[in-house]
Amino acid sequence: MLNKFIKIIIFSISLVSFNFSAFAKDQIKIAMIEPMSGPLAAIGLDLIEQMEFFAERVNEQGGVLGGRHIEIVPFDNQMIAEKTIQQLRKVIDQDIRYVTQGVGSNHALNILKTLKKHNKRNPGKEVMFLNNSAVTTSFTNELCDFYHFRFDANVDMKVAALVTQLAKDPDVKKVYLINQNYAYGQSFQAAAQRLLAERAPHIEIVGDELIVPFGKILDFSPYVAKITSSGADAVLTGNWGPDAARMIIAGANAGLKVKYYSIYAGIPNAMNQMGKKVSTFTPIIQVTESHENDPDHPQWLKDIEAEYFEYSRKSPYADRIRMLIEMFATALDKAGTDNPTDVGFALEGLTSRGAKGEIYMRETDHQIHFDMVLSHVSENVEKTFIYNDEDYGMAYITDGWVSREDITLPTTCKMKRPKKS
Repeated sequence: MLNKFIKIIIFSISLVSFNFSAFAKDQIKIAMIEPMSGPLAAIGLDLIEQMEFFAERVNEQGGVLGGRHIEIVPFDNQMIAEKTIQQLRKVIDQDIRYVTQGVGSNHALNILKTLKKHNKRNPGKEVMFLNNSAVTTSFTNELCDFYHFRFDANVDMKVAALVTQLAKDPDVKKVYLINQNYAYGQSFQAAAQRLLAERAPHIEIVGDELIVPFGKILDFSPYVAKITSSGADAVLTGNWGPDAARMIIAGANAGLKVKYYSIYAGIPNAMNQMGKKVSTFTPIIQVTESHENDPDHPQWLKDIEAEYFEYSRKSPYADRIRMLIEMFATALDKAGTDNPTDVGFALEGLTSRGAKGEIYMRETDHQIHFDMVLSHVSENVEKTFIYNDEDYGMAYITDGWVSREDITLPTTCKMKRPKKS
């Protein structure tokens, strides 16, 4: 009798273990390597929250591949290069076949190089990199790889949008370039030099600086003095994080009246750091996928953003995470499998919906393309930006849209593709 009882217990435990294992296996996991601690933790945690929100939306709508769920598995890299590689090795050891990252192009570069070696040495165990916002142009040019897909416009595309708008601005005759001295900042500098010559030859470059990145410069007043003496009407910059905020604060304190044409100087984190007085002292113009005060903002996107606000108590800022998850889910169903090679072929040439029309993943280099909006920070908005129920008292006003045709640029990618299974 006792033996029979023990057998029943063992069988029950085995059944529970089997069901748990089957359930765990049923999840399609995306490892997310971002800063969750350290000075840039807020940016990483916001990205993780967005990924989890959009994954849950897919899951609530029936999931993928007949009911399987997408699970986001966060890994903290503390914004340390060595930690990114350590966490990526954990991802590989745990047999997670998809990884996403976006905060810091130097970290993305490490992931690209490591996965390229891993995938070559481990056929059948490939890991796909779903790049959510690391924008250095070379990643979809000379460094392109079949198992890398970028769901954000690259630096050249964003600079093309900024310069296209800059060329239309009658107030700008002279521009000052200032960027961070690493892969991303160097990519921005090169694109700005080339595209200003091509698209705005009437605008003179009166300064060109590369600075030590990531918050090491505490006093930007010497740079502000140089910008002032140059007579620049605008600053064209890829600076982000404290390097953007401190630069603009120093400019406002010195009474510098220029327009800031930027990629990231107007992000919510920077707005909050600078405060309303500085953020609206002179125009901070940025380029994004959309924003909720645009007069043509589509209703379906407003509905999703309302859901996100209820979920997070934060206003929407970027749309790229939605694009990533929706296109990934579509590709899984199209492939009929969670095998990264098959999903890769399904993603190539895939189209989806964007705020201004169709978006698509270019087959030749795995670079997403979509229309982009130029906007500036203002108090005179219908909807102010809210973050964790804190009302910033400002948000974005549309300056203009740039069509995806105007930012569809040539690629030098020479991709080697695996055989279809």
